[in-house]
Amino acid sequence: MNFSGKLSTKIIQKKDFVRADGTQALYIQIIIRKAIKRIPLLISVKASEFDLVKQRVNKKCSLAGDYNLIIEKALAQVNRIEVGYRLSNQVLTLDRFVEEYTNPSSRLCFIKFWEKEMVRQQELLNPSTYRQQMTMLNKLREYRSQVLFYEIDAEFIKGIMAYFKKKKNNNDNTIASFIKSFKKYVHIAEKRGICLPIEHEDIKNKSFSSSRTFLDPDEIRKIYNFYSSEFINETQKAIINRFLFSCFTGLRLSDSLKITKDNFIGDFLVFTTVKTNKFQRIPLSFSAKKFINKQLFQEAFSPEYMNRELKVISRLCGISKKVSFHVARHTFATNFLLSGGRVEVLQKLLGHSKINETMIYVHIVDSITDIQILNMDEILKLTPLN
Repeated sequence: MNFSGKLSTKIIQKKDFVRADGTQALYIQIIIRKAIKRIPLLISVKASEFDLVKQRVNKKCSLAGDYNLIIEKALAQVNRIEVGYRLSNQVLTLDRFVEEYTNPSSRLCFIKFWEKEMVRQQELLNPSTYRQQMTMLNKLREYRSQVLFYEIDAEFIKGIMAYFKKKKNNNDNTIASFIKSFKKYVHIAEKRGICLPIEHEDIKNKSFSSSRTFLDPDEIRKIYNFYSSEFINETQKAIINRFLFSCFTGLRLSDSLKITKDNFIGDFLVFTTVKTNKFQRIPLSFSAKKFINKQLFQEAFSPEYMNRELKVISRLCGISKKVSFHVARHTFATNFLLSGGRVEVLQKLLGHSKINETMIYVHIVDSITDIQILNMDEILKLTPLN
């Protein structure tokens, strides 16, 4: 048979090898643009039991009925793949065909599809983004071990959000992060020609500004005092050094791990961001310069380890907030505005492409009424050396 002139199939019998019982294996042969692939059907019959013209097992074989059902099923699967690609106006290559044929569940189950797509995404995403999206995939697995594409509609989205909110006690930002990743892979599925009851554009996400954690000046001083104390060990000192440097520069952890001495030119930190590939030029305050040392350039611990240690350090410092490395970026942004910084300048420092992203911090600052506006350098009570 021939589909759209680009894909052809044929049931063939392997002629160069005869089993001990006199049977020979049957294969489904696929040809796409002159590229050939033979996929075993896991059926073996004698040469006299296979009809070369009809490409079916004949009645001489006692299992002809069962074997022909297997052949029909294989041909139907080929047809489904070819039609799906043609209707979605996608190019079907032999590699794509083999992947679809050998992993049919990935076009039925969204979780299987997401799992398979993560293999591709690992080559495209930076490590931190890849880990974050794997975390979201694992959250979906917690909710259900199998999610079929036809089940994904508006009610499903509401149900999963309610589960994370009420059963798992996830905060709004965590739920928003999940929906963002979920929506991305629904979009990819659409591009692969998979039909769902809901389109990715109809999956609405919300931005929550009120729950962003940041440290106020007093909490920064508590961590700095611990950093300067004789009770701290070298591991904690190195982690705090990197964390506080980000508190005064707004640096993401992924960028912090990449910077070297060559990124420092005069009173500026210059680098290309890992996440957005944008060129950044950040002026260095006196407080930020204090943490430019060998600890900043030495081989860092893993992000997971640093985040675990930051929670321990926070408790030792009497800080009840849930502190992770990304809190340093929120801390910089919030205190920059509290110090009188302009939002359009903060947008450039954070590397935001849209001012709406930066306005989140304006809303946070507007809600604060009991904090003194300080100059950033006054947080650590430091003054430049003469």
